[in-house]
Amino acid sequence: MSDAPTTLSWTVHPLIENWLRSVLLGLFLLLLLFIIYVGFQLVYVVVLSAIFLIGSLYKYFLPFHHQFEADKFIITSCCFYKLERSWDTFRSFYTDANGVLLSPFARPTRLENFRGVYVRFGKHSPEEIINFITSKIKD
Repeated sequence: MSDAPTTLSWTVHPLIENWLRSVLLGLFLLLLLFIIYVGFQLVYVVVLSAIFLIGSLYKYFLPFHHQFEADKFIITSCCFYKLERSWDTFRSFYTDANGVLLSPFARPTRLENFRGVYVRFGKHSPEEIINFITSKIKD
């Protein structure tokens, strides 16, 4: 039997956790929007550009709540995002400095970036998350 807990829960919010990077990103986005305004001289183009830029970075701006349970895991956002998967879906996983890629493939393939799920550690203990995943996915 494993020492892993039956549930594990944490929230990841890169905007708050990386304040220096967030300030630099904000300054870069403001500079980019200013350049777009100077180039087009149309406010609606700047507004549309801001919507697309910020919308494409939603995983950085919004907090994501991760909940690992005995039979499944759930990742939700404060808005319209909810991902729920069974542990049986995944056959391998790979860790890096920021998180874990859960892959549905037994061996490395180019498709795992599209079919897999990346789980960020955030401020939570990486060892605890990796131990929980190891107890659910047998390499």
